[in-house]
Amino acid sequence: MKEMFEKLLIRLKGATKVVFMGVGEEKLRDDAVSIYIVSELLSYSNEKYQFINAGIDPMSRIEDVVDFQASHLVLIDTCTLNQPPGTVAIIERENIQELVPISSHTIPIHIVVDLLLERLSDLEVFMIGIVPESLEGFTELSFYKEDEYTLEERSENEDLPFFKFNLSPTIQKVADQIINIIKEIIQKI
Repeated sequence: MKEMFEKLLIRLKGATKVVFMGVGEEKLRDDAVSIYIVSELLSYSNEKYQFINAGIDPMSRIEDVVDFQASHLVLIDTCTLNQPPGTVAIIERENIQELVPISSHTIPIHIVVDLLLERLSDLEVFMIGIVPESLEGFTELSFYKEDEYTLEERSENEDLPFFKFNLSPTIQKVADQIINIIKEIIQKI
């Protein structure tokens, strides 16, 4: 993960405003990894960093990125690399279409990126791609941080996930490492 930290630090050098956007389905085990990462970082949103839980509909969050006037968009999503589960890679914009499955997204992420680039032509876009271990759904649903948020708070804040995460142990470990890397990067740039 040290290498991932270095790559992200280089990619974000000189960034003025960064949006980290998690894309995925929270009820599909490891497909929720990006939502988990973003959710754990929501409190770090400020005038330079914004964390967005786009869920399965990143199209609905285009205005948030445009209004923020982001210089950089870092997508976080599962991807289909020919690598073992838990592998993390930087995926360039031009490779997103072939490496990110359409499965849980309402509109393919590369189309959302193209629409954003029409509005923010200087936007730097790349993805932190994570190879999932399991994309199975699960039937036992409970609320995310059940004791911390009311139903009203969940309804009013579209970035809060609704359900508790059920990541595989491999992906949970990777997600926690990525969270720590992003926290460290925020302090450095």
